[in-house]
Amino acid sequence: MSQTGTQLSSLYISLALLGIAALASAATSSLLPGLSGDMTVLASAAETTSWIFAASSWAAGILSGVYCLASLAYAFVSFRRGALPNTATLRLVVGLAAGVHLAGLLEGLWRAPSSTRTFDVTLASLVILELSVIAVLGWRKNSELRVSRSIKVHKEHSAMAVVGTLFVAAILVATITTVGMAASTAGELAVPHSGHTGTENGPAVPSNIEQLKNQGHHH
Repeated sequence: MSQTGTQLSSLYISLALLGIAALASAATSSLLPGLSGDMTVLASAAETTSWIFAASSWAAGILSGVYCLASLAYAFVSFRRGALPNTATLRLVVGLAAGVHLAGLLEGLWRAPSSTRTFDVTLASLVILELSVIAVLGWRKNSELRVSRSIKVHKEHSAMAVVGTLFVAAILVATITTVGMAASTAGELAVPHSGHTGTENGPAVPSNIEQLKNQGHHH
């Protein structure tokens, strides 16, 4: 694999990890009810759900927060070094996270009865970025194996090709991340939703926080 190919793959993975960190933080906001409002939201949720479910939600939220910080830290280090440290560990962690997120996504799709089924866009966006990271890591490994068995000299890409590739990669990651974050609790709080704003004689639409309290939005 050429030096340019190595740098491009490293930069893409770093960009994807920034998107994963953003989406993991959004998933954390959805998993921890207390982050979307005051603690009365959590108290009301505890009245209608078991303590086991509440504890599992908090545990999942904490793990998601740790995953967010780890992804952000790794992306920062890789940008600073211009290389990917310990790719074997990265592949393992991202692979495990992708498996967990995919299981959660399928659980929502296969839930019974059918009226309770959901499609979590935030989890779907996470899975897409994680699978792309695993795919690029696999491509790097296979390319390195092919190069070690061959003495063929690879042609370096032009500067325009490098910039164009990075631009497309950045747009792709940003698009997936934006869609996933908009579907989370944090996205619902940050972005006003469409609807009637009310008239002089009619009631005004409640704020985003009040809408979330009424909807009881959870993963």
